[in-house]
Amino acid sequence: MPEELAAPPVPDGPPAGPTRDDPFGWGVRRRLRWPAYVGMALAILVLVALFTAPFIHVPYVIIGPGDATPLDRSVVQVHGARTYGHDGDLLYLTVTVSNRDPNLYRWLFAKLDPDTDVSKKQTVNGCAGYGETNRLAVDQMDQSQETAKAVALRRLGYTVESDPGPVQIVDVVCGGPSQGKLELGDQIVAVDGQPVSTAEDVRPPIVARQPGETATFTVLRGGERLDVPVKLGAHVDKTADGQRERSAFAGIFTQQEVHYRIPLTVAIDTQRVSGPSAGLAFTLAIIDQLTPGSLTGGEKVAVTGAINDDGTVGPVGGVKQKAITARRAGAKLMLVPSYEYKDARSKAGSMKVVAVDTIDDALRALERAGGTPIASTATAAQ
Repeated sequence: MPEELAAPPVPDGPPAGPTRDDPFGWGVRRRLRWPAYVGMALAILVLVALFTAPFIHVPYVIIGPGDATPLDRSVVQVHGARTYGHDGDLLYLTVTVSNRDPNLYRWLFAKLDPDTDVSKKQTVNGCAGYGETNRLAVDQMDQSQETAKAVALRRLGYTVESDPGPVQIVDVVCGGPSQGKLELGDQIVAVDGQPVSTAEDVRPPIVARQPGETATFTVLRGGERLDVPVKLGAHVDKTADGQRERSAFAGIFTQQEVHYRIPLTVAIDTQRVSGPSAGLAFTLAIIDQLTPGSLTGGEKVAVTGAINDDGTVGPVGGVKQKAITARRAGAKLMLVPSYEYKDARSKAGSMKVVAVDTIDDALRALERAGGTPIASTATAAQ
């Protein structure tokens, strides 16, 4: 009888040596474990990230929509002249701004929010700390209120005299000689013992020194008088004949405040709001109270923009978020600085946006929208 062929034995474990399906000879069962290892590693990484994210802070500033506040008599009060009631509301706009580096959770949620702007801290605050930035913003709000009073009353025919105020540091160059020494909001009293009365007084004693020498800045900071030594850097300039010369520089920008002698009593209460961006709105609100009729034509009109002594309107920042705030508040019209018109328009929806460069531009825009006109040459009882 033919011999019966036996079936080859089935191995209990993986085949010895490499095969086409197992080129490294590890065995099928061992190779199938790698997805589990990768999954476990990823799970551990996710858990670590979830646990540490609240404690990791990143140098960004988050700007979101804020409030639209009517400038009624609870905010602006004028005494010493006849005032008038009016229909409608002038709204001044705020944004919410983070006052510390956000953690990763807050940063991520802000990045995913189309109504929120996330910018590098240095882009918004320069190299200043949050405390410095906040102190300067408070000073800027105080100055914007005084400037608004002066511009409004001058526009109505009042005589408003002024005196030069303190010279204030409004920016410090990142990596410059003054970083970490001089701060935003410092009021410069003297440089190397030479009194400083105007912003033009700051530069001469600095350039009189050589790069590398130390200049002493006497400043007022939080009510305290300080002498701050600053080792000056070198700035390279080209002369008219094409030569290069080195001059000393401190790396600061200054601005002089103005003290006004206001002939009426005008009180503005914004509580904890700071910064210069409501200057134009304050100006219009004061004019509205001192003139019959209504600048808004009975509507809600949102206003943002800094106001300068000559009546020009300056940029403010955060205009996209302010447009969202104004739209949500039901404003029919928004007045913005010309430079920031496109930003406002991009978030305005059906709300009308008008760009303005001066207080007269703003008054004309309100008149075209149905507001009571203000005479070009106004006179008021003195």
